[in-house]
Amino acid sequence: MENYYTSYSKVVQNTKYYFVKKYGRHKGLQQLIGYGMHPEFEKACNIATIHDSNIMQKLLNEMEGTVEQSKVIDMHFGNFESKSNAR
Repeated sequence: MENYYTSYSKVVQNTKYYFVKKYGRHKGLQQLIGYGMHPEFEKACNIATIHDSNIMQKLLNEMEGTVEQSKVIDMHFGNFESKSNAR
């Protein structure tokens, strides 16, 4: 069985909560195995039965926007407007 994970955060009554899900996939069938919700990310992972620190760090990085392949592209709207007016 292959496992994969998702995570996100949401503010509920002025408190940031972490939501973590653990799924299993076997022969094309997908099943929710664990689900955790807690104000502390590590506890949310433990509730969802995720104990691997590498997986936890990867989920946190993806959620916080610190993924390595992200790239910021500077937009120059002035150039775009001048080109579109030239048509």
